[in-house]
Amino acid sequence: MSWIRRGRGVAVTVALGVGALASTGAATASASRPKEDAPAPSGWVRFGHFAPAQAPVDLYVDGNEVATNVAFKTVSSYLNVPAGTHTFSVKPASQPDAPDLLSVEAGVPADNAETIAAVTTRDGLAVQVYDDALASPPPGEALVRFIHSAPDVAAVDIAVTDGPVIAAAIPYPSATPYQAIAAGTYNVEVREAGTTNVVVKVAGWSIAAGVQSSIIIVKGLDGNLDVVPVLDAAAVSAAPVGGVQTGYGGMAPKPSSSQRWPFLAVPVLLAAAFAGWRLRRRATSATLVRTPG
Repeated sequence: MSWIRRGRGVAVTVALGVGALASTGAATASASRPKEDAPAPSGWVRFGHFAPAQAPVDLYVDGNEVATNVAFKTVSSYLNVPAGTHTFSVKPASQPDAPDLLSVEAGVPADNAETIAAVTTRDGLAVQVYDDALASPPPGEALVRFIHSAPDVAAVDIAVTDGPVIAAAIPYPSATPYQAIAAGTYNVEVREAGTTNVVVKVAGWSIAAGVQSSIIIVKGLDGNLDVVPVLDAAAVSAAPVGGVQTGYGGMAPKPSSSQRWPFLAVPVLLAAAFAGWRLRRRATSATLVRTPG
């Protein structure tokens, strides 16, 4: 810039040209500035342990340990992962060198959530993938679905005691779609499909407006049917950030010691896409009452 010092005339000429050059220079600088890359699409995934005979396990995503000591009737925290296909593996807890108990490739959709679950079949341990389809309930209502994960149990109906059937003929190991119900407290019965024979009663199950919940039907360690209520999402002003259910244990996501994964942080894109959602660390309340016989 030493040429500006050559004389007053040159300086005045340059000064007169500043207004014209400023806008041109700004446009040129703006055009030449490299564009920032948009955040990559991502989704959410968690692990559910619904296999009664299996001891606690650790979960790996693409070879990286992300959840530890996940016990029966427990769901892990949600993990934020890049959208697309990933390899999910399960190993015995605290045994990173042990062979995989389960391994499956599953796709995680952008701006949505999946539950990768361990269930028991007649042939042993198996993987089942459930689409969590996070959505906003209607005002004053909640969303609920039912997951039948109890092997050797025929299809079941879910009904309100002395009220209507909520879901009919749910086969193992499927999940019903989420459906809207009025917020409140319910006595719910699990019945043999197409009959009034009650196999499990859930007394005083409460669900608040704005939440999304799953009711997991499992076969307990004693061989009887059991029920696990899981809070999937609650309406607040933030993105999903958790999923551990109070009373059911579970571990927060844990990055590998050799590599910290960027998907364990909540990106700006997901915060906008899931505005109004957050997973709270508490479960819907329920008291289980089995019928005699």
